[in-house]
Amino acid sequence: MRAIVALGLAGVLLGAAACSGTSGSEAPAAAERPAAKGPYKSTPLPASYKIPGVRLTDQDGRPYDLAARSKGKVTMLFFGYTHCPDICPTTMADAAGAMSLLSPAEKARTQVLFVTADPARDKPKALKDFLGRFDPSFVGLTGPYAEIKKAAADARTSISPPPTNAEGNYAVQHGSNVMVYKPDGSGGLLFPYQFGSADMAHDLKALLAASSAPGSSPAPAAGTADSIKVTGAQVRVPSSPDVTAGYMTITNTGRPDTLTGVDSPAAASVEMHRMVMNGANGMKMEQIMSVPIGKGTVEFAKGSLHLMLMKPKGLKLGQDVPLTLHFAGAGDVAVTAKVVPVNG
Repeated sequence: MRAIVALGLAGVLLGAAACSGTSGSEAPAAAERPAAKGPYKSTPLPASYKIPGVRLTDQDGRPYDLAARSKGKVTMLFFGYTHCPDICPTTMADAAGAMSLLSPAEKARTQVLFVTADPARDKPKALKDFLGRFDPSFVGLTGPYAEIKKAAADARTSISPPPTNAEGNYAVQHGSNVMVYKPDGSGGLLFPYQFGSADMAHDLKALLAASSAPGSSPAPAAGTADSIKVTGAQVRVPSSPDVTAGYMTITNTGRPDTLTGVDSPAAASVEMHRMVMNGANGMKMEQIMSVPIGKGTVEFAKGSLHLMLMKPKGLKLGQDVPLTLHFAGAGDVAVTAKVVPVNG
């Protein structure tokens, strides 16, 4: 199937390509590609295009908020699957080659995200093993198919669900283009299939330079783990076998950052929640995907922001519970929480 790329006032139309063991995955020849303007060899995307606002799971099994974790970086986003025999490995090899042509400073401001279109087979370890063959900095993402489908729709990329009750080796349909976003999350460029490492690197350098130019929206500087301090971390003795709450105080002495998730080996998962008004019914608890951490202090406390440890694992009074906080800028911050009484 020929991948179709066309730009117009209505937006970008992306065709789906079925990976196969043959050379039948066609892409437009160089002469057929839409003409680009400005310093780029590829097709510029409208600024109205935004990086998908979904939360998936990365190759280490941790929550990953696409929008929050992409702030301040040029992001290459591709939908594929690890059993793909042609389009996916070719594209990842081109992306790895492009990254190798960037300076260390440019590479630090660029990331590659690979979202699987085949979550049934592409568990986190499979993604990590596959992407590690190209560049260990690449981030593999999986999750419920409904969330992946939403992400693809937001990215104007076509994917089709894997065959129902399929076993063994089967092909999955997915778009063959790489969507590139600016550091503010808006549309940047579209790299067609077999665009090549050299041309990718050329356009990434130009996009990074334009994002740093006077008059452009400055990319937020990344925070550091040294600027984040967490105190008073506590976890309550579970009041039920299914869930218990956690509290802490986060102090940020550096640039604004975003808390994108928390996890712990002491629970099946850790969610972030807040209390909100529920009309005449009073307050209700609402899950949130990220928490802005400006310069200053953010409290996770009873009746406001708090953590919910889902299916905690045998917590006992006085026990130390390890938590890992994931920040968009500062990265991972390890915290030890003390188990306290329910009414403590």
